[in-house]
Amino acid sequence: MWIRVSSRYLFCRRYRKIHMQTDCSKVDSDVFSNFFPYFFIRSIANQECKKLVAELFIPYSIPASTNFEVQQDRRQRRFSFECSVHEPLSVFFTRLISSINGQYLKGRSISTNNRVYLATKANLVCKSTDGSTALTEFSNDKTLEDCFLSDSTDNNPSKPYQLLLQINFSMHDYPEKNTLLVYVVQRNPAHIIQCRLNTIPMVGCPVVPLLEGENICLTNSEFLWFVGQSKKWPDKPCHKGFLFIPTEDHVGLSIQLKVRVRDIKGMAGVPFGTNKFFDPYGQPIECKSPVLIAPNQVFHQQRYKWIENNQLDSQHLRVSDFICLQEVDRWVYDKYLLNALRSHRNMDGIFLAKRAVITDPNDPAKVKVDTEKEKGEGCAIFYRRARFELVSKCGLPSILHYASTVPFLSTMLNNFNSTTLSCSSTGHSFSEENTETHIQKSLSQCLISGIFREKSTTSQSPLLIVSNAHFYFHPSASPIRIIQARTVHYYLSKLAMDYRQSDKQVFFCLLVYIIKPIPIVFCGDINQCPGSDVYTALTQGDGCPSGEEVAYQPIFESAYVNNPPEFTNWVPGFHNVLDVILYNTDSDLKCIHVLPIDPLEKIQELLIQLINENGQIVQDSSELGLPNAYFPSDHIALVADFSWDSLEHTSE
Repeated sequence: MWIRVSSRYLFCRRYRKIHMQTDCSKVDSDVFSNFFPYFFIRSIANQECKKLVAELFIPYSIPASTNFEVQQDRRQRRFSFECSVHEPLSVFFTRLISSINGQYLKGRSISTNNRVYLATKANLVCKSTDGSTALTEFSNDKTLEDCFLSDSTDNNPSKPYQLLLQINFSMHDYPEKNTLLVYVVQRNPAHIIQCRLNTIPMVGCPVVPLLEGENICLTNSEFLWFVGQSKKWPDKPCHKGFLFIPTEDHVGLSIQLKVRVRDIKGMAGVPFGTNKFFDPYGQPIECKSPVLIAPNQVFHQQRYKWIENNQLDSQHLRVSDFICLQEVDRWVYDKYLLNALRSHRNMDGIFLAKRAVITDPNDPAKVKVDTEKEKGEGCAIFYRRARFELVSKCGLPSILHYASTVPFLSTMLNNFNSTTLSCSSTGHSFSEENTETHIQKSLSQCLISGIFREKSTTSQSPLLIVSNAHFYFHPSASPIRIIQARTVHYYLSKLAMDYRQSDKQVFFCLLVYIIKPIPIVFCGDINQCPGSDVYTALTQGDGCPSGEEVAYQPIFESAYVNNPPEFTNWVPGFHNVLDVILYNTDSDLKCIHVLPIDPLEKIQELLIQLINENGQIVQDSSELGLPNAYFPSDHIALVADFSWDSLEHTSE
C-alpha cells in the first residue's frame, strides 16, 4: 500500500459539537404546504443566569379550514423570545400570544369586516411516537426548565415521544371558525452563531466560509453559491457545497452564499440571521471583495512539472493521506482548515497547542511558561479518514517539560548555561535576552502524535505512528534543540513499545523469525540542517544511559536522503534545510518517491522573471526570499510517498 505524507502543505480554512434529539416525523396541520412546523428551543448561559431562546415562524395570515376569505400574503414572520428558565409556561404563552396578535393587529383595528384570525390559546403536549394518538398536556404552572431541560423530558428509548406546541387561532367574533397550528419542539437545533466570507477570493483558490455554530453537520447542510453583480444575483446557484473555487469567468464579480444548516440526523436548523420573514436559507452572506486573478503560482507549477515528466499520476500525488502543519493558529484550525478538509478532502484532524508564555507574576521583567495554559498556535495532523482511523491522540504539550521528568534528559537540561550557549557553533549569542528567558520560551514547544490504523475488514490491521513538532527557533539555541531532539526520539521509542504490534502480527513475524517495529513517521520544522548535532540526536538518539534504556531504539532516515533539497527555508541572507520527513528504516515502511525542490538559483531566476514581467526591477537579488507575492509561506513543503509491506500480509 502507498501512503502519502505532506509537511507544511496547504492553503485553507469550524465545526462544533454534534447533538441530536428525537427523530421527528411530519406533523399534519391545516395550514399551507410550505408552513415551517418547528419550534426551536435552545439554552444559553451568561454570567447572571441560564436562559432559553425560543424561535418559531407564524404565517402572516392564517388560512382557515373553512371557505372564508383569506389574505393572500402567506409569508411567515419570525418570533423570537429570550426568557428565564424559571419562567412559568403560562407566562411564556401569554407573551407568545400577545406578540402574535400585536403583529397581526399592527396599524389596524378589529372589526367584523376585517376577518382576522387571532391566537387564542397555546399549550405544550407530549405525543408518543409508537403509533398511539394519545396526547399528554403539560401543566401551565411548570417552568420552562421543567418542560424543556429537565431529565423528565429527555428521550426515553423504551418510550419514544415528541414535544408539540399547539397554537389555536380563532376568527374575531366567529370563535367557531378556528384553526390549529402544530409545531414540533426541536431542542438544541443546528444553529449558526456567525458566518462570514472574510477572504479575498481569487481564481483557483478555495473560498471557505468562516462558520461557527452549534450541532451543525456539514455533510447534511446545504451551501448554495451565487456569483454575479452585487444586488443583481442570479436565481440559480453556480455551485453547491461547503467550499467554492472561483474560475476565470468569475473575475470582477461578487460572491454570495446561502446556507441551510441541518444536524446529524438531517433535521433542519434555525435559519441564519435576523430576517423578519421565513427563508429556509436565512440571510445571505456576501463577500466584500470581488473575485481577483490569483498570483502566478510558479513554485507549485515548477514542482508539478516533475510529476508530468516522470509520468506519475498527478491526481494521486495531489491527495495526501497525512498532512502535517506547524505554526497553525488555533482559530484557523477550528474555523477553516478542519471544515475545509473534512468537506473537500474527507480528512479529519488532531491539534495540539503550544504552551502559553506569560509574564512572571513575581517579576514582571521575566517571563515563564504556564504548562496548563494553551497558546494561540500549535501543530496539526490531518489524515484521510477513508483509509485510516485514529486509534489514539497523544503527544507532549511541552517537550522540555517532559524532558525534566526523565533523569538523563533532565540532567542535560540543567547542565548547560549561558556560556555554553554563547559558544555554540552558529556564532550567535543570547546577548539580547538571558538564557533563562529562552529556556522558558522553549518550554512552549509541543509534539503531537497520532496512532493510526488502516481501515480494513480485519481488526488486526497494523498500527502507524505519525508525529509532528516545531523546535525552538533562535539561532543560538542548538543546545536547547539537541535536548528537544533527544526527548522526541526517546518519547517515540517509548510510544512504539507501548503500542507494539498485535498478537496476530507478532505471531506472523515469528514465523519468519523477525519482529518488525511499528512504523513511525516524524514531520517537523526542527530549525536545524542535516548533519548537525540536532539532526543526529533526532535520527539516532545518541543512546541512553543504562538506567534509561528502552527496548527499542529506532534509527530514523530522511525521506529525501537520495534527493536532498538545497533549502526548505529562504529569507534574505539565509537559506537552509530546516524541515524534515523522517521514518524508521527498520520498519515495513519504504520511501518510494519524494517531490523534489528546485535549486535556489533556479527559483531566484523564476522570481526575478516574474517581478520584471510586472514592470519592476530587482536591485539586489540578495534581498529576495520567502514569503513573497508569488508564494505565501516562508517554508517549502516536503512531500513523500511510502509503501507499507505489512498491509499486504495482514489484509484479508
